[in-house]
Amino acid sequence: MEAKTSPNRGTPNNSPRASSLTQFRMIVISVTCATLLSVVNNIIMPNDRLSSSGNRSHDIPQIYPKTSKKLTKDQHINTFWWPSPEEYGGILGKIHDFQNPSDCSAASAKFFVWRSKSDNENDTRGLTAWAHAASSHMLHALTDADQPEAGHRILINDDKLFPMAKGCEHGPETRECYFEPLTNCKLSDVDDYETADPKSSNIKILSKTDEEYDRNVRTLYTSDSIWFRKVKDMYSWTGLGFNSQHSTIHMTAASLAYYFRVKPWLRKEIDERLRRNIPLDLNPQRTIGVPIRRSDKCHGHALEGSASGELECPPLEEYLKKVKEFLEFDPRIENVIVTSEDKSACEEFLEILNKELPSLRVIQNIGDVQQGTGSGSKLEAYTEGSSNAQVVASALTSLHMHMRARYFVLTSKSTWTSTIAVMARVYGFATEVIVFDIGPNKNTFSNLARRGCA
Repeated sequence: MEAKTSPNRGTPNNSPRASSLTQFRMIVISVTCATLLSVVNNIIMPNDRLSSSGNRSHDIPQIYPKTSKKLTKDQHINTFWWPSPEEYGGILGKIHDFQNPSDCSAASAKFFVWRSKSDNENDTRGLTAWAHAASSHMLHALTDADQPEAGHRILINDDKLFPMAKGCEHGPETRECYFEPLTNCKLSDVDDYETADPKSSNIKILSKTDEEYDRNVRTLYTSDSIWFRKVKDMYSWTGLGFNSQHSTIHMTAASLAYYFRVKPWLRKEIDERLRRNIPLDLNPQRTIGVPIRRSDKCHGHALEGSASGELECPPLEEYLKKVKEFLEFDPRIENVIVTSEDKSACEEFLEILNKELPSLRVIQNIGDVQQGTGSGSKLEAYTEGSSNAQVVASALTSLHMHMRARYFVLTSKSTWTSTIAVMARVYGFATEVIVFDIGPNKNTFSNLARRGCA
């Protein structure tokens, strides 16, 4: 029987030669497509992009990788992860760009110098109180106090002692002991008010937070108060329009994320603690976070050197009640993360949990110094043998642990626990964050923590 032939090739369809030719054609097509894709990538990315008109634009800064690291966040369930400008872009990337100009000596560069208190050695602010002040000063700088049309300022902190950095073994005794600088500019780039002509028009020192000033002044200094000016329009500097069109919580969280970029040595320390504390099989969607804030936060405490109390601290039974309500709402909950700077309160609550809810897996910050205060001026004095660095590493580990929870029981009267909730809502590992606030405060930041909007 005569074999059928291909009308185009004159070769039998089922012959070895036909099969080889087919395979060869497939290989050529595959290689050609891959080569073409590589050529297109090399021509268009990453050094230039096509504009909306189809023309190439070569002046767009490239600080972001082609593949977003956000896709790998879930792989860091028990290792260090924190949002970075390179990874997230958006508001966080915009803050990074404005804070790190290519030329700090340019005539157009204007500065906002964040001054320490005159008695800064006794400044009792804790980690998140400092971060909250930085966030507010950052928005003042970026909007030049609600006048972005005048240009933005670069926020830079002074080099005075940062109380929590006393005895720093990893750098200067400033916030840079623990955190990356706010800017690539140096204090040598600003106009020094101590050496400048008192009549200089390049310098202005604010006497109070809401004092008006000439926006043409090159170097503006904050007052030495712990407070800050409240910016009304926090978005127009981005070019995205006004506040009414956007979310307050995303701007707030981005500025806090920028502030809390830790130095490599501290990143390594937090990473080691997370590996020790967070189980690999932890599911953030099925986890409650209970950051108990007590000690110096409570009215009537007797801790010398700490800030005065601000809250009638809720009984631990109130925390338990809300944990049970979450369990009734979502029976799939498996874990509860419990942390506190107050060792006795933490141990007592763990005993209650073990008795009342023995099926819940309890996750603790093992190795936490639990210094017994959230105030920052004398951290080393509260726990024998502990250093400031160990206290800061312990506290930030607790913050990172709670980023892996979905449900929270907290007191928004505390800036610490409010910050945990705000960061978990925007950058956390779980979706649909829900908060029970058992010690409510009445301000914008508390609202962001409690319900996610102002």
